[in-house]
Amino acid sequence: MAKAPLEGIRVLDFTQFQQGPSATVLLADLGAEVVKVERIGTGDPSRHVGKRADGFSQYFQTHHRGKRSIAVNLREPEGRDVVFDLLPHVDVVTENFKPGVMDRLGFGFEELKRRNPTIIYASASGFGPCGERAAATSWASVAGAAGGGMWPRGTTEGEPLLSVAAPDPDQTGGMIFAFAIASALVARERSGEPQRVETSLYGSQIWGRAPAINEIANRDPAAKPRSGGQPISDMFTLQAQGADGVWLFVGYITDRWAPMCRALDREDLLHDPRFAEVGARNTNARALRAEVARTIATRPAADWPPLFDAEEVPSSLIQDYAMIAADPQAAANEYLVDVEDDRYGTLRTVGSPVRFNGVQGQVRGLAPDLGADTEKTLRDLGYPAETIEKLQRDGIVA
Repeated sequence: MAKAPLEGIRVLDFTQFQQGPSATVLLADLGAEVVKVERIGTGDPSRHVGKRADGFSQYFQTHHRGKRSIAVNLREPEGRDVVFDLLPHVDVVTENFKPGVMDRLGFGFEELKRRNPTIIYASASGFGPCGERAAATSWASVAGAAGGGMWPRGTTEGEPLLSVAAPDPDQTGGMIFAFAIASALVARERSGEPQRVETSLYGSQIWGRAPAINEIANRDPAAKPRSGGQPISDMFTLQAQGADGVWLFVGYITDRWAPMCRALDREDLLHDPRFAEVGARNTNARALRAEVARTIATRPAADWPPLFDAEEVPSSLIQDYAMIAADPQAAANEYLVDVEDDRYGTLRTVGSPVRFNGVQGQVRGLAPDLGADTEKTLRDLGYPAETIEKLQRDGIVA
């Protein structure tokens, strides 16, 4: 098997919940050794989200598979010394606490840079490192509200469209965070200098909606956002049910108009004066959607994507999570893979979305038990057995 692209990279991961951990699990899938630093006793609070009677948390497993865990009491000097001893052996430190927390713990960028002159220090926040709200508490849904996720096309009956799915800002933020860390690794390779990386949930949400925000930002300030459902001028979208009641989505740009009609076997629409030109199609969009929906309803929804594919017209079944979990397209690309575990049996899990040189990023095992790697990590650092035992007795490590 080809060498994993991040093999040899070591990450000391202080992040919790989802935004940060979803970034570092991407790095772990690509070969990085991610050592998760957790508090003694409770660990990352996300360990307890949706926890089953047997101790399994799907939420935690999703974001921490393939990592290691050390449990350390960072409030004590001896616990902080463990982190400082690890520091020369790591490439990246990640955190998503509120600004100031890492400094209070003694792990701010300036201190870590002093101890490891080539460290990459990566911080993920709610609203970004600057401005009046830099220290504000934020969650995924809050970032979705701030970043346009609850107002994607204006209003329905005067109310914002409350359609943001709570995890999406965290996952988007995690992808941006992982990209920033990977970019910092490249920059350090070229310069040999330490790097400080800062991303935020809010910034990631704005980036994800850049085309729409740019359009509003660069036109008449008095202009209003599009009202609910109004199409972009050269784009047609449709949600319609097949004969079996399953929903289908169709979307095309102007040059796919004729191919869409061919796929539907509705070339009569090409000559209908209501739809002959782009402007007419926009004016008569409701009637056009009704015509297309009526045709789609004549066959099961799954019959349509191959017909649209043949004409290079974008389409998809509107899939719920159960449909995605069973989708052969997801399995073919290893976006969903099976993992074997002695305790839990065969587990189906979302895999890496990245492929390098023909090899998909690998799920490298389940998430670690709290502190499972503490003792081995200390031994690898050269701690004598009696020192490890004393740290355990004193509640410094577990």
